[in-house]
Amino acid sequence: MREVITRMNVKKIRSSKALKLLGLLLSSLFIATVSAAVYNYMYIQGSGLASTATGLKWALGADLPSPGPTIVGYTVTNLNFTTGASPVNYTDCLHIENQDAGESHQFNLKTKASWGGWSDYSEFNLVVFNATSGGTQQAVLDLKTQGATTANMTIPESGTWGILFEIIPIASPTGTQVYFEVELTYVSSA
Repeated sequence: MREVITRMNVKKIRSSKALKLLGLLLSSLFIATVSAAVYNYMYIQGSGLASTATGLKWALGADLPSPGPTIVGYTVTNLNFTTGASPVNYTDCLHIENQDAGESHQFNLKTKASWGGWSDYSEFNLVVFNATSGGTQQAVLDLKTQGATTANMTIPESGTWGILFEIIPIASPTGTQVYFEVELTYVSSA
């Protein structure tokens, strides 16, 4: 008889343990389900750029070809001239601004690239002048000649210099597109 009672107790113990285990499993599933509904995710995507307003920068002038050029970082883009057979001057096309109140900068310009139908022009020049000192001409850069450079110029602290384009086509241009790329290099103590 004792054996029967022991078997019943074992079955009872096993059943109660099994029920407790089943209860724990169900509780775990419930907690996992509820937890999954509670956890949401949030993200941040961003960038940072530390810069100072120092050195030289380009600025647009008042006399621009249409549609007008834009400035993206350190590069002037969409500077496109369309002319007929008559000479054209864009007298206040761009500015070079020295953002430093306490430092002058020495710089030069170079025709980095030049290609296309340059035979349509007798002159196609970029002229640099001191806009803050009565418009004194500082240099002329021949855009027809790849590798042409200006002599070193020094823009004073907080100075603004202007750039004009002097375009003289031949009497009967063929209408072939021309292209140029100019590089400005300057020295800074910073």
